[in-house]
Amino acid sequence: MNDQADVGLIAACQQGDHRAFRRVFDIYRDRIYALCRSMSGNAEDAEDLTQEVFVAAFRNIGAYRADAAFGTYLYRIAANRCAAELRKRTPKFRSFDGAKEPDGAASPPSPEDLIVRKELTDRVEAALLALPESQRLLFILGTLEGMRYKEIGEIVGCSEEAVKMRIHRARKQVRDALRPYMEG
Repeated sequence: MNDQADVGLIAACQQGDHRAFRRVFDIYRDRIYALCRSMSGNAEDAEDLTQEVFVAAFRNIGAYRADAAFGTYLYRIAANRCAAELRKRTPKFRSFDGAKEPDGAASPPSPEDLIVRKELTDRVEAALLALPESQRLLFILGTLEGMRYKEIGEIVGCSEEAVKMRIHRARKQVRDALRPYMEG
């Protein structure tokens, strides 16, 4: 959704238009869910967190200032809500075992392939868990969600240059943690 459409739709939300609320939810649900899923590590928590993000956003819609895109505002709420949840518990990251095979895959993976995939998943999860919470969030937004540094900076409240540096450090830390596995 572009910024111009955001302004009109959000203005309608601020006036109490329930159809506008539903439209905003439909537009942003999948992206917010993906962030919550990546941060929480499981579908059930991600569903709950996504719902909490939209409830908080709509409950406080009158406080929204259009100095940033509404999507950025939602990501900021989601990031804060996920961070609060992570402080309460040790997260479990999503398994890559459920990853779909490329189209045209001739046969199901062999038992050996499943073991290798499980081991890689465990190592990736351990590498992500080893990241400090703030770096994990930046890594997920930049690497898994593919967001631009500027937008990430608006979400987390730091400069684009700081985002670049922190994501670089996070990627290096993950790469270093996975290097022995990938070389062996």
